[in-house]
Amino acid sequence: MRTIAVINQKGGSAKTTTSVCLGATLAERGKKVLLIDLDPQYSATTWMATHAVGRGVFDLFDGPQKTTLRSLIHPTATPGFSLVGSSAWLVGVEKALSKKSGVETVLREKLADLDDPFDYVLIDCPPALGVLTVNALTAVREVLVPVACQVMSLQGLAQLIQTVEMVRERLNPQVRISGIVACRLDNRTKHGPEIVGMLRTRFPEMMTTAIRENIRLAECPSMGEPITSYASGSSGAKEYRSLALELINQEERESHEQIANG
Repeated sequence: MRTIAVINQKGGSAKTTTSVCLGATLAERGKKVLLIDLDPQYSATTWMATHAVGRGVFDLFDGPQKTTLRSLIHPTATPGFSLVGSSAWLVGVEKALSKKSGVETVLREKLADLDDPFDYVLIDCPPALGVLTVNALTAVREVLVPVACQVMSLQGLAQLIQTVEMVRERLNPQVRISGIVACRLDNRTKHGPEIVGMLRTRFPEMMTTAIRENIRLAECPSMGEPITSYASGSSGAKEYRSLALELINQEERESHEQIANG
């Protein structure tokens, strides 16, 4: 099971779009995918939930002590794609956890008890580097960073990398950035491709696939569908399918390297 936090502390980076559409394209390839909405804005839940989720993931942090992650999982309308929803309750999580110890490891402990054989667990993180994001970084092995193709995004990316390094040193030595994805690319301007070039030069973790601005991607949340079902033939769907394939190919490369190294 691959556990991946989808993180960018800057808004407008296509973080939730990437969480949902990447999850859907992985499910389309026969993978069993769980998306955990850890964002107090609960956009992924609004997008994909087929019924009310109550307090959702908040109950893991400040609900009945025996609340399990399994009890919060619900199917979506996309086969193979499940959701742990969020709600406005999550806004108060910092206050709720302020007097508790070991709050950074709550999600890791709940995830460790999950007995469902998911191939991928994706965590849609909030646009802030607070206790929820630290919980995600402590719980996962990998980080995927969607980056909007704007110059200000580079500064935020440097800060995020520092946060990942801090969590690796103090809480989770296994966590690493496995991919940076250029999103909201506008090839009609010089600026977008220049930013992509800068990212590729500075960060070896850059994925080959870039996600271009696409009206269908902007529309599909309001339709309650991922891009795979709302506009299957659109460029957005094709690019997220390409990103899913890159992610799967990472596993094959790592497997070959492990065999080669004995």
